[in-house]
Amino acid sequence: MKKSTLKVKAIVSSLLLLLLLFLAFSGALLYFGKTGLIWGIARHALRNAHTAAAAVICVLAAAHIFLNRRLYLRELSALSRRKTDKTETSTGGQDEKR
Repeated sequence: MKKSTLKVKAIVSSLLLLLLLFLAFSGALLYFGKTGLIWGIARHALRNAHTAAAAVICVLAAAHIFLNRRLYLRELSALSRRKTDKTETSTGGQDEKR
């Protein structure tokens, strides 16, 4: 993997985390704060910022899936694979009685 690709992945993941925290915090403020001003910020301004952050997080989530598509496909194939029964023990399949 190229170093630049790794940096882009790190930036996208970090932005997703920061936006998730912002959305959770602003969503809680909007839900519980029923007045016109919330911590000195107009309710409509906070709602607009919350909506814009939600739009950005959707775009970043799509980019995140695209950047990590190989890993995602491996994980999907691991989900669809059947687990094989391991009947052999560490002694090469021979059961020892003690």
